[in-house]
Amino acid sequence: MVSYKNTRYSIFALGAMLLTALLLFAGCGGPKERADVVVRGGSGATGAPKATDTKANAKYTVYLITMDQGSPFWQQIDAGCRQAVDEMGDIAYKWIAPRNHASREQGECIDQAVAAGANAIVLSAISPTETNENLKRAAAAGVKIVYVDAAATVEGVATLMTDNLLAGRIAGETMQKALAAAGIRSGEIGLAAMGKNQNATLRDQGFREAFRGTGFTVAPTVYLDNDRQNIKNFVRDHPDYVGFFGSNGQTTFAIAEQVKESGIKPVVIGFDTADFTMQMLQEGVIYATLQQLPTKMGLDGLTIAVKALKGEFKETNVKIDMGVNVITKDKL
Repeated sequence: MVSYKNTRYSIFALGAMLLTALLLFAGCGGPKERADVVVRGGSGATGAPKATDTKANAKYTVYLITMDQGSPFWQQIDAGCRQAVDEMGDIAYKWIAPRNHASREQGECIDQAVAAGANAIVLSAISPTETNENLKRAAAAGVKIVYVDAAATVEGVATLMTDNLLAGRIAGETMQKALAAAGIRSGEIGLAAMGKNQNATLRDQGFREAFRGTGFTVAPTVYLDNDRQNIKNFVRDHPDYVGFFGSNGQTTFAIAEQVKESGIKPVVIGFDTADFTMQMLQEGVIYATLQQLPTKMGLDGLTIAVKALKGEFKETNVKIDMGVNVITKDKL
């Protein structure tokens, strides 16, 4: 005879397991309107992404986990990872990210990758500390961790990123040259950032350092906070500012859009090379934009992750500066 008590507890346990699984996977998403699993065999054959059993068809499973999937910057990192998959072969690859640019959700993405059998994770960390427990569990499971663009404080194989303090200084020096060429020797400058993350803080610091001891004042930083209108309002409300710096792609987009709509002529320095940013550069709305190398970050990051799995890359916690280029209209 089956005990009612045991049956009740079994049903309860099964329900709890299902609830845990739902919570684990709720915050994480893959690219929309396409399969997000790519399997490349040893031949390196190319073709459309295939939703395939990754474990059955590849020796290594590698996940890319970014801060979100909406920005062209992350899409370029993904493109670099896919290039590495094509070149190296025998790799199952999947790109996932939080739906709401939240550290808690990114932690769930890390847990999801580990549960799905990831051998390595290429990660751009939203916070340097808030996913540390998830990363420690991944490392304890033998997962190799490579950081691109932004790192957590848990030790990884390598970190590939822009020297953001230097990039901020270069942005400030570039704006100074443009202001000097226009005969402007003083005034207020606006600075916009995505949020209070490590990259934004360092770019902010470097930019401000470039203007110390000059006749210019850099206003308090305004943050996007997932609402582009915050930045547009900031530009609209300060038509007298002599310059604006957007320290990432999305803030650059919002600044340029509002500058064009308002018909004002400040010096605008942007970050990254989305299509709209390059169009605004061509039209003269933006004076210059700083180009990172996201495709190379993805290519080199995934390559290092797989080499670490093979025992060919033996170093740990290596810092690799990916560099930055200044693009002006005359360089297009």
